[in-house]
Amino acid sequence: MIDKKLLELRRISRKHGKYVMNKLFDDYLAGPISKKVILSCTFCGAESNITKEHILPKWVFESNSKHSFKSDVNELDQPYIKATIPLCGKCNSDLFNSVEREVQKILREVDLKRRYYSPEEWELIIRWLEIIDFKFQVWDISTKFKAHKKAGYLAALADISIAFMRNASIRKVTSKARSSLKRISVKDKSQKHKCLIVGKTKIKTFHYFHTSGEFIYLEVPTYNKGFFYFYEREFKNDSATKREAMKIIKFAYNL
Repeated sequence: MIDKKLLELRRISRKHGKYVMNKLFDDYLAGPISKKVILSCTFCGAESNITKEHILPKWVFESNSKHSFKSDVNELDQPYIKATIPLCGKCNSDLFNSVEREVQKILREVDLKRRYYSPEEWELIIRWLEIIDFKFQVWDISTKFKAHKKAGYLAALADISIAFMRNASIRKVTSKARSSLKRISVKDKSQKHKCLIVGKTKIKTFHYFHTSGEFIYLEVPTYNKGFFYFYEREFKNDSATKREAMKIIKFAYNL
């Protein structure tokens, strides 16, 4: 069943990707973000039955409204529960959520003391993490910049996309977004196996950090699992991947 869902995800990304990306860029990067925007699915382009898709599944952060992330652009806290993108009902419930439910099942059923992940399970986790990156990039592009009350930014900047404020280059923003969508369209993930590290965690609190298009770190205490995945970089072996991942983790947490 999940193979059919993945096939449909790849088909839609290839068929509608160019239109969806162009509309996203036109709506939020070409002129004032406050202009009238016709809300549509940010994956297939449909304009009916639009729903809110959480960037991170609620089961990841335990539906806790107090869990939030801090934007590196304006230092404002954003609750995960409110971090959503528009998807049509089909893309949300039938496709994206199908992948999330299958990953949740894998995390629940795989006991690392007894067995490791199969190649198919490994690749599904990779696909899931790539979908998260796509959703975050869509959110970045479509979210207005808001200045921190202590920062004293010019009011004129409040109408600009967060993604543009971070990169200061429309070309860079659009290139990264297109790459995130292209990853979803790729069937063969065998070359990415060594880009993912999965292990057990004893931490009882949800942890996450992410640099769009580069890497993601995610700890899910509900299942005592932790993930580090590199979106673009490739490594010769697992040891090299782990060394680089630990270097980034130590820097992020000042260890």
